[in-house]
Amino acid sequence: MHGFDFKKFEDLSKGKDMEDMIRDFDWKMFEKIVANIFEKNSFKTKTNFRFKTSRRFEIDVLAISDLYVFCVDCKEWGRGRKKTSRLKKAVEMQEGRMEELKKFFSSNPVASKMMKVGKQEFFSLIVTWHEEELIKESTTLVVPVWKLNAFLGNFENYV
Repeated sequence: MHGFDFKKFEDLSKGKDMEDMIRDFDWKMFEKIVANIFEKNSFKTKTNFRFKTSRRFEIDVLAISDLYVFCVDCKEWGRGRKKTSRLKKAVEMQEGRMEELKKFFSSNPVASKMMKVGKQEFFSLIVTWHEEELIKESTTLVVPVWKLNAFLGNFENYV
């Protein structure tokens, strides 16, 4: 467990704006929130998962269940112009990391056994602070953090 206290989000039910609540969170807290949501949905997680194939790579959150492996990139961008093109570039890079991750596990039986990665299906996911225009770009799904729990609960409807 990453120790994130979800009780801090009780103010959401009282009408407090989530953007006001998360303004002071740093990227580490954002990744912990994402990992904790996966854990609440029966995934084992590893934040800042580093591995090497042709070069070194890092995955913000690696979430593993019996059926799925999610390769998650957490983006805490604010609102603004030109974000769609930045998001498309992030998707391209994330899909590249996911392909390298698949190579890493297929060529490294020790790591596969240790992380319990076998025949699961791999998915590329970008989790954002804010609602994005893109829901799916290429094979990567884009989900705001405040919808992540519902997304995981209904994941079979998205694939």
